[in-house]
Amino acid sequence: MPRFGRLYLVAALVAAMCAPLACAWAEGFGTANLPDAEPWQSDTQLLSGEIRLWAGDNQTYALRGLSRVGTDLDAELTLFTMDTSGEDAIAGTVRASRATLIGLNFKWLAHRDERLTVSVIPGVEFPIGDMEGTNTTIPATAISDDIIPVLSVPIQWRSEQGILVTLVPRYIGFDEAPAVGAQTIEGFNDVIAIGAGAWYGRGRFALHADAQVVLEGGNTIDPANNRVTDDLVWSAGGAWSPEAGDWQVDLFATNAAGPTAATSIIATPDQSVGVGVRVSGEF
Repeated sequence: MPRFGRLYLVAALVAAMCAPLACAWAEGFGTANLPDAEPWQSDTQLLSGEIRLWAGDNQTYALRGLSRVGTDLDAELTLFTMDTSGEDAIAGTVRASRATLIGLNFKWLAHRDERLTVSVIPGVEFPIGDMEGTNTTIPATAISDDIIPVLSVPIQWRSEQGILVTLVPRYIGFDEAPAVGAQTIEGFNDVIAIGAGAWYGRGRFALHADAQVVLEGGNTIDPANNRVTDDLVWSAGGAWSPEAGDWQVDLFATNAAGPTAATSIIATPDQSVGVGVRVSGEF
């Protein structure tokens, strides 16, 4: 099936599951790459399906669930999978690279007043099997099965006009030396980053964008020399919610691999831009 055919299929399936519900916004997942600061406090669960597509039939998928587990505390479970074994490498650097992760994190409200919300989001991301990254120049495959600890601290401010502005310091504990056969190569290592995002909704429509800068560690591969480096991670898009139905559709452009704390800091080489669709709904 062509890659855009798969995109429409995923969107249609998730939308069909959400269609019987009553109208409301579903902003609990935040922008494409950064979390919202407010814990999910509804008695319903927020579920989403997402696909990100790049040229050459390369894609990533994610299924996410968010649920209230206590006062000012929620839990999020994510299944993420990546397949860049398409006919064209991403920026001539990444091919036949695969990873499947299960992410678990908890969001605890640290502060809330009329304008400002601050939360703490610790979590872990567990590889299912080996994560494989193939370098197209050598060629050789780096393998890692390390558990990835993550920590985000979203600081969110709401303006009188309803604009949400979020600042997010982050830590991601990547493998510092993935194995290549009997040897090891340089990994992304411990990453410290800071992100900023904005969300503005009016009626049934919204615009959102985010950007992240790596302060320490690496988050991509330099196509010029195939070495670990760091680069800006970003997204920009919009959201739509129907009058009838507790669900929402987001369409966005991004260079981030996925929506979890670890995958959202990974930038595709040479700022290769992908298109993403996320459909979320309350159950």
